[in-house]
Amino acid sequence: MTTDDELQALRSTARRVDAGPVRWEAPSEDVWDRIAAAVDPLGGSEHPTDRGVDALARRRSSRLWGSVLVAAAAVLVIIVVISVASTTRRSDEMVASAVLEPLGAQGAGDAWLFQHDGRYQLDVVAVDVEPGADDYLELWLIDPEVTKLVSLGPLRPDGRYEVPPGIDPRDFPVVDVSVEPVDGDPTHSGDSVLRGLLTF
Repeated sequence: MTTDDELQALRSTARRVDAGPVRWEAPSEDVWDRIAAAVDPLGGSEHPTDRGVDALARRRSSRLWGSVLVAAAAVLVIIVVISVASTTRRSDEMVASAVLEPLGAQGAGDAWLFQHDGRYQLDVVAVDVEPGADDYLELWLIDPEVTKLVSLGPLRPDGRYEVPPGIDPRDFPVVDVSVEPVDGDPTHSGDSVLRGLLTF
């Protein structure tokens, strides 16, 4: 088709379109409901488009504030953890540790020595060591020559022991766990089951 033919075809189409008045068809009653459901799934309104835009803006704002609050909470938790860890490091400094080796057929343990305000605390974990029915386990600090002993008391579930004031653990670096009979004798029984040397 030539350019003139195309022009004539367009003019013919335009005349047919202008042949009569334009008739507007009224939308069905459920049109706005369908539009409202597509724009705002929570429900329609008299002006669904506006309602949908407002609801979308509210949801976006809510999600934004939720993300901000979650991020702020995470930052706060990190700050608290760092602060507590820093305080713990400043106030309780680990100065020595020891691996407790079994002196019998079984048992194992570890010891950690902490210092705080000039005082010492010994944390001990001992496993697979069971005293007899009439015995108990006791923790000791012993000098390198094994001639002087300091009792820290019976083995405790929490494993924490205060070193008596005036006792320097460097002078008593041997950590010892013994089996003691319930006989009222405060001296060492000589029956050690775990022993290790504090390394400073």
